[in-house]
Amino acid sequence: MSKASGDIAFDRLMAGRRAHTQTVRDLTAATDATRSASSDGKAFGSGRTWLVAAAANIAIVLVVAFCVVLGPPLLECRHHPEIGFSAGDGFQGCARKATAERLDRLESQLRMMVLGSGR
Repeated sequence: MSKASGDIAFDRLMAGRRAHTQTVRDLTAATDATRSASSDGKAFGSGRTWLVAAAANIAIVLVVAFCVVLGPPLLECRHHPEIGFSAGDGFQGCARKATAERLDRLESQLRMMVLGSGR
């Protein structure tokens, strides 16, 4: 036996490793100190709260998508007076035209993606 392994008490080392407490929390036990007694095991408390949370998440996604799709044409039209508008065209006309072009391009890209998805 080598001198290095003779100095280590393997039984003591392994006993120390086995003596550790459980590292995974038991999710089935209802004795969690952070859980309130009034929640009755529900994640959101009342029955309608999940609906409000889902509606809020959908609203956030729609607002972000609205800003991504319609933001650039409106910002472009905001700087358009420096160049000059066409005859009879103002900010609203420019915004309407740029937004329609952007939505048409989005629609055509989505259509191409759906039609090309079967290939």
